[in-house]
Amino acid sequence: MTDAKQSVLDRAESLARRVLERVGSKVDDKLAPDVRRALSPQVIGDLTSRAEHVIDASLKEDASGIRRVAPNRLKVLFTYEETSELTPQYLDAVGEELSASLFEYINNRRYVTLGPVEVKATRDLFAKSTTIRASFDDEASRPSPEDHSDPAQASQQPKSICLTEAHGRSHRIELSPEGTPAYLGRAAGAALRIDDPSISRLHCSIALRSDGNVVIGDLGSANGTLVNREPLGRDEARALKSGDKIVAGDFELTVSEIF
Repeated sequence: MTDAKQSVLDRAESLARRVLERVGSKVDDKLAPDVRRALSPQVIGDLTSRAEHVIDASLKEDASGIRRVAPNRLKVLFTYEETSELTPQYLDAVGEELSASLFEYINNRRYVTLGPVEVKATRDLFAKSTTIRASFDDEASRPSPEDHSDPAQASQQPKSICLTEAHGRSHRIELSPEGTPAYLGRAAGAALRIDDPSISRLHCSIALRSDGNVVIGDLGSANGTLVNREPLGRDEARALKSGDKIVAGDFELTVSEIF
């Protein structure tokens, strides 16, 4: 039993080390200090184990009626608290290393997939705990059976939001349904980097929900975020529309268009 436990720990530490090595090969000198901010081997090991259980629980029957068709797409949704100091490059590396690890797991179990194994790791501002979702390529590409103008399908389409500064400069941010939120702040990896002392590193986020609404949330910033002069509460996600005024610290933006 001790050997089994040690093997699991060794595998988790090896995976965590490979994640850091992958990040180190991707980031430039400016981001290098952020490489030290990482998930512990125990967290990564637990995450891998949970993903393997999700795969086993999601198996489908093949043409012979044997449950051996494994999901090939997994999404890991971390809470903001767990990953607030991790760079997007680090989360990408976690996803890539988990992809390799789970591909090996699927092969060792003699499972089959409908496409390449891909794991995407991202943070979800509104998640209460880390969640793992699994899907199959046939589900991702399957068209609606009858009505191609189904509103539910339309809500899954990407959207763009344009934010205009007081002096007229405009910023366009692309959003994907259930994808990584776009962050506004002083951090180098933010979708909209605002170099202003009143702005926190990760000040607020804008996300596209599965229902098609574009929402904004404050990320515990020092000086707060207001929408139309009303401050955002803790864990609040407020829907945005064209014409809304966003104030982050001393910085003001207008939602000029959502499309």
